[in-house]
Parts: sequence; structure tokens; C-alpha cells
Amino acid sequence: MNQKEREQYWIDLEDKFLKGGAAFSEWCSFIAKDTFAAFVHGADLSTTVMALACVETYLKTENPDLQNQPLYSLVDKESALSCEEKEALNKLRHYRNKWVHTYDLDDDEIVECEAHFIQEAEEMACLAVKMMLTILFLNQYV
Repeated sequence: MNQKEREQYWIDLEDKFLKGGAAFSEWCSFIAKDTFAAFVHGADLSTTVMALACVETYLKTENPDLQNQPLYSLVDKESALSCEEKEALNKLRHYRNKWVHTYDLDDDEIVECEAHFIQEAEEMACLAVKMMLTILFLNQYV
């Protein structure tokens, strides 16, 4: 996807999910803006990491009793999410962990299959943006 297609993808998701108004913390707003910039400019790994940071921040600020819970626990306890949405968030979390918690690096793998990694990163970034906007627009008002 080029920059214009990425911008349009984001706008289309906002149009699809946002039917009223949404309010969330300034932390979430700041992270979401950074996620937008990363996504539009093709920084797909950064998009995924930041989108999940935004989801985690949102879920923790919406329910202060869960402040010390890890992301997987927050996702599992969020009753407003469907099973499919929870699965998507956990898929993203596992993908992110593969890059963030690197225990067994094999440089040959990424060199030999770089196109695969690029394609996978873009797909995950698109899913991350979709899930972040889904979460940010959970509690809309009219």
C-alpha cells in the first residue's frame, strides 16, 4: 500500500466504526496520532507496537482496577469485545512479542525471506490499526 492508500484505509475504518462521538485519555490520543503517522509512512512494525500500546493504555484508563494487569489479561476481561476481536488482539500480541522479545534470532531467515516479513508486517499493521480503532470507539456517545 502506498501512503494515499494507507490514509484512505484509516479513514474508511474510522467511518465504519465511529457512528457517534468518542472520548478517551490524552495519552491514547497522543499514541493514536503517532500510530497514524507510523502507519501512513509505512513503519509497519512501529504501527503494530504503538497500536497495541494504545489499546493497553485505553483499557487501563477505562478500568483503573486493572492498572497492573498485562495486556493479555486486559483483553480477556474486556466484555465488550467479541471472541473474534479477542483472537485478533492476541494474534497481534503474539506477533509483537516475536519482535520485542527476541530470544532466538536467525539473521539468515530474514535475509532469505525478507519479502515475506515485509508482507506480514503490513498485514499485521492493518489489523493493528483496525483493532486499535475498534477499541477506541467501544464507548461511543451520540
